[in-house]
Amino acid sequence: MDETVQKSAPKLVQTKWGFYQYSPLPSDEELQQYYANRYYQEGLGSYNVSYTEEEIAYFKLKGSLTYRKIAKFVAQEKMSVIDVGCGEGWLLSEFFQHDHSVLGLDFSKAGVQKFHPHLLPFLHQGNIYELLESQVAAGQHFDVVTLFNVIEHVKRPNQLLQELKKIMHKDSILALVAPNDFSSLHDHLMTKGFITKEWWLAYPDHLSYFNKENMCNFLTDHGFKVENVVADNPIDLNLLNDNSNYVEDEAKGKNTHLFRVRVDNFLAGIDADKLLAMYEILGSMGVGRDLTYYCSLL
Repeated sequence: MDETVQKSAPKLVQTKWGFYQYSPLPSDEELQQYYANRYYQEGLGSYNVSYTEEEIAYFKLKGSLTYRKIAKFVAQEKMSVIDVGCGEGWLLSEFFQHDHSVLGLDFSKAGVQKFHPHLLPFLHQGNIYELLESQVAAGQHFDVVTLFNVIEHVKRPNQLLQELKKIMHKDSILALVAPNDFSSLHDHLMTKGFITKEWWLAYPDHLSYFNKENMCNFLTDHGFKVENVVADNPIDLNLLNDNSNYVEDEAKGKNTHLFRVRVDNFLAGIDADKLLAMYEILGSMGVGRDLTYYCSLL
């Protein structure tokens, strides 16, 4: 008789805070193997990613808008900044250019090495939890802690928040970015038949799915005060238009992305502060592909 135990297929389960998480979660070994294979298959070992000039301007703009917002919370002339999961280094570079003290943590150095090699001396590479623990053990505290598009990937988001608290002081600000999933817009799109699938589901890349309401619940319950929620470009609104519905026709995705890039770059060229104010309004409405939560400690 085959005594092999078959692992049940992962299903979405709603947590007590309201966000959804897959259960059972993959093992650490499964995740490590998945990301190792993905890293190899997508050519990320040599970082074969390239961007147009428009896209690079867009990435720099997003970093600039985040910096503008954080500067409203932290008035110090020189901030100490830690970017947990710094990726290609666009945000880290923005703070560095303004002469702030920066530290980036990431599993890989490939992105920084390609796009911001001058930041390599300020990058610690390895397991994020272990790197955070080393900062805690050293008694380090930072004025600014950023966590961009990381929390949806980790198995224990509550543990990650607890670790972040340990490197903050009473006047620190946390800027956390997560995809805006199972949102009111997604519900509207599904109900009205504009889309026929929950396209934002991406197991095992994304293990948890947050929207404005449940993320605020989650953060508050873990000792954070949500000071402000800011959206980014609400690209999902394009799904209301049959001509740009990239879910039902994936071939429309690239041009819709370029439309987002060009709109933001154009509007920022008129007035970046007013563009930020516009996204603050959309954030308060819970409308945006990603939402940034600016938080202080309770």
